[in-house]
Amino acid sequence: MTSAGSMHGTAYEADYQAVLARAGSTVAGFPPALRSVAEPMLPQWGEASFSRIVALLPYWIADLLDRSPPRDAGPPIPHPGDTETLALANLLGWWSYLLQDGLVDGDLEPGSFLPLSMALYTAAVGLLAQLLPGDRAFWDAFERLSLASSEAGAWEQRLRLDYLKDRMTIDPGLVEPERLADRSALLELAVAAQFSLRGLDQEHPLYAALCEMLRHYAIARQIADDRSDWVQDLQNGQVNFVSVRILRRMLEIGAIESLAELDVERMVGYTLYDEALFAGIQQEAIDACRRAAQCIAPYRSRLLDSLVSDLAHDLERNHQVARKSRRQVQAVFALHGKGSVQDLRSL
Repeated sequence: MTSAGSMHGTAYEADYQAVLARAGSTVAGFPPALRSVAEPMLPQWGEASFSRIVALLPYWIADLLDRSPPRDAGPPIPHPGDTETLALANLLGWWSYLLQDGLVDGDLEPGSFLPLSMALYTAAVGLLAQLLPGDRAFWDAFERLSLASSEAGAWEQRLRLDYLKDRMTIDPGLVEPERLADRSALLELAVAAQFSLRGLDQEHPLYAALCEMLRHYAIARQIADDRSDWVQDLQNGQVNFVSVRILRRMLEIGAIESLAELDVERMVGYTLYDEALFAGIQQEAIDACRRAAQCIAPYRSRLLDSLVSDLAHDLERNHQVARKSRRQVQAVFALHGKGSVQDLRSL
């Protein structure tokens, strides 16, 4: 997904490189056993588009607050370097989350990566404690958002194929978009921190608008990621938002009679037939982008507008590429959007 070449990416490129340099210094200060695991991963992490978004989000929020502070607020209190420190905390926390996700999925070896995840998280929380040592509003938000993210992680365990097969049912909560937003709930910490650093009240409508914008953005982005990864996730024994939707549709129309029949090849075959399902998933993602844009529109933030509009552009482009690819395969099998339940059960 685009980031580095967009307005929201290029405007603060020098700041991002400064944050990356501080992240490297932080890792260099880890004990040797942790450092040797982390340092080879830093280039890949630093180049990832979402690392850039996570790190620069505090800058974009600061830009909005400094240009258009809430009307009832006094002049912004200068805190030189605080936004960079907040960006570093965001980035280290995100890398910790990445490792946790890999550990849960079984992609990483716990003996090496669990201690590293803990070290990154500890460093991130330490930086936040330096910035806002006694700010009750911020730490209340930290607790609430951390619990929401943790609960979403617990729900994600119900997205294991073996879990679904054992229970023979699909919990309706697994396809709720709000669960996708909760997985990225900690993005909202950047809003809470910048409001606290400026002595602003979280009750102001701008606070709610920014948090809602980030939730809708997270939903759209997660749908985009799940749409591109669902086959690989299935092969790894994991279902996601998109594949759960496919499974539910297959059950509804009788393409499978129970979850005991779960099969990657059959599901892939089914997707060649059901154009409407993928069109609906695309529309959900686009609707989430639209709601994100509406949240921030009154405040005229070109940087945040760029973040959302670029995601919407990527969604549409990737949807059209996938649609063209499916139609090419349909032509080979002469499906053309037609088929019976009996045909699908034989896939």
